[in-house]
Amino acid sequence: MKNRYKNSALLIIIALMAISCVKDSDFSTPNVECVEQSLTVTNTLSQIKDMYAFGGTQFETDIIIEGYVVSSDQSGNIYKSLSIQDKPENPTAAIKIAIDQTDIYTKFEVGRKIYIKLNGLAIDYSYGSLQIGKISNSELEGISTFELDNHIIRSCEVATIVPKKVAIADLTEDMLEMLIELENVQFAAEEIGDSYANVDNTTTVNRKLQSFDASCNLTGEVEVRNSGYADFKNELLPEGKGSVIAIFSNYYDDFQLYLRGTYDVNLTETRCSYSNALTPNITLAEVKDMYAGSVVEFGVSNNYIVQGYVISSDEDGNFNERLIIQDAVENPTTGIQILVESDAIYENYNVGDKIFVNLDKLYMDEVDGALTIGYGSSIDEIDEEDFNTYIINSGENTTIVPTEITIVDVDSEMYKNTLVTVQNVQLVETELGKAFADFSGTADGIRTLETCGESKKLGVYTNGDATFANELFPEGHGSVIGVLGETLEVRTIDDVDFNEAFEVCPVIIPKIMITEVADPNNDVSARFVELYNAGDSEIDLTGWKLNKYVNGATAPSSGGYDLTGYSIAVGDFLIIANTGFSAAFALTPDIETTYMSANGDDSYELVDNAGVTMDMYGVIGEDGNGTNWEFEDGRAVRNITVVEPNATFTSSEWTIYSDTNNTLISNPNTPQNAPDDFNPYER
Repeated sequence: MKNRYKNSALLIIIALMAISCVKDSDFSTPNVECVEQSLTVTNTLSQIKDMYAFGGTQFETDIIIEGYVVSSDQSGNIYKSLSIQDKPENPTAAIKIAIDQTDIYTKFEVGRKIYIKLNGLAIDYSYGSLQIGKISNSELEGISTFELDNHIIRSCEVATIVPKKVAIADLTEDMLEMLIELENVQFAAEEIGDSYANVDNTTTVNRKLQSFDASCNLTGEVEVRNSGYADFKNELLPEGKGSVIAIFSNYYDDFQLYLRGTYDVNLTETRCSYSNALTPNITLAEVKDMYAGSVVEFGVSNNYIVQGYVISSDEDGNFNERLIIQDAVENPTTGIQILVESDAIYENYNVGDKIFVNLDKLYMDEVDGALTIGYGSSIDEIDEEDFNTYIINSGENTTIVPTEITIVDVDSEMYKNTLVTVQNVQLVETELGKAFADFSGTADGIRTLETCGESKKLGVYTNGDATFANELFPEGHGSVIGVLGETLEVRTIDDVDFNEAFEVCPVIIPKIMITEVADPNNDVSARFVELYNAGDSEIDLTGWKLNKYVNGATAPSSGGYDLTGYSIAVGDFLIIANTGFSAAFALTPDIETTYMSANGDDSYELVDNAGVTMDMYGVIGEDGNGTNWEFEDGRAVRNITVVEPNATFTSSEWTIYSDTNNTLISNPNTPQNAPDDFNPYER
């Protein structure tokens, strides 16, 4: 028995010795009396940060700093780093320390005062963040576990950290790595229903936190960066409004927040409504008026906020990487296109959604004839990750009422980039039986609409990758809804409503004639060509060209002058003139262009939208000097008895004046001076 008691006593002594030998660092809350270290602080955090030099600063002297721990990696959201600030409350400086170790919180809990011996360490940037660590191969690395106790020493003091209250709009680089508190904040509407990070993988996810004033006006935004390894990553974002405490950090130029845990998120108040979140300070019409033919740079300090309603949808494959908005639900006056980098815009922006567009840092110009907003002076797509910075969905959705128009209205600027219903239309007869694009393949397609009795035609554009691209275009008669640009673009096959039988339209024979060519003796800048509609229908000149052949050339100069966008009513004229016409004749021509620089030995050809010669003055490939159509320093006027165009030049149809002694023309030696010897806009 005596030996047995001795053995038991020995076991107890050994156990007590083992407990007394456990190091303090092995427990999160050591149950031993703390002995304060005898260390003298030599520099402040601010002074150390000021010591940074390009390429990093290596510390080689006995420099000691102190700070209070504000970060925690207990939840797994903060990884291998420790953030400290110089005071528990109202700090003036803070910094991140890179440590090659996890579970740092077990030794350096929040509020713990620590000392850092910098000799052998360095200060440098990593991913844009200024940090203390070790330099290896010109890169900043974490302090290894084996060296940690040599450089970071715990004080006995554990202070209560009071987060620095600050507004998102007031965040600056000087606050990086501080513990801050943001009030009156909520997660963005488009984030609600999502978890903090990805449920299915370990990818880091940014969530947008927005701040509001007392009137629920949006005052700022900042990203909350959540690790795919955080133990709260599967939790849904809270839907309310309130306060958030976090470590304020950065990734290069982007500010971001790191949560220590969801206990720092207190969003229990009623959310702000997005209908009040932004206050538009400029209209779409005013934005459009800013465009004067060259790129508009919205800048960074105008703080332009414009409101609009979504009218496009890429759900069925049209409107790829484009979002079209207009300024009203009904009877809009303006529409604008926004380029966005996404394959599924409709998932965030549905037809009828009211959205706000923050124009800061964006640009505007015409792209393919449509006024367009996007990145940079080249007008590129807005990155998908930046959508919520520039395009904010209000959460309100309204039924859009398309404006009812006819085919003769499609060239009107007031309908451009807006949702319209083009009434009383059908496919042209030659396109009956065709698909929206093609029956196979992925080539884009344009089908042509017409209205019987009207010369104007309208193209319907379909992307070759649209879900309905290979479907038969309806063959009846009725209306089509779409966004109007240079063509009409439908959102879905249901936008075509042909509920009546196809109509066989009477053939319209255009009779557009050249009725005068002019080379004024006293002003070469006043040269012009006059066109006249001698037919029974107004003619749309889309696709038509006026070709000029100089000095006997067989190819038109510069490929001809495109007359798209112009039409000529029955019995009316179209004047295409050089830049001095207005001053010489006190009249404004329909078209003013330096293309009208041909003299009396050059010929003109009028070509329709099928490339067929409609009318001709002069002979292609022939220099006019000494010919029966020379009009040097004079003019040629179509005889009043001629009422139809002629694809072959016939001199007997013309009365020709020239200062040359040319007996082949009707009036040689008769120079013509502007304005008295000419009669534009008359027959």
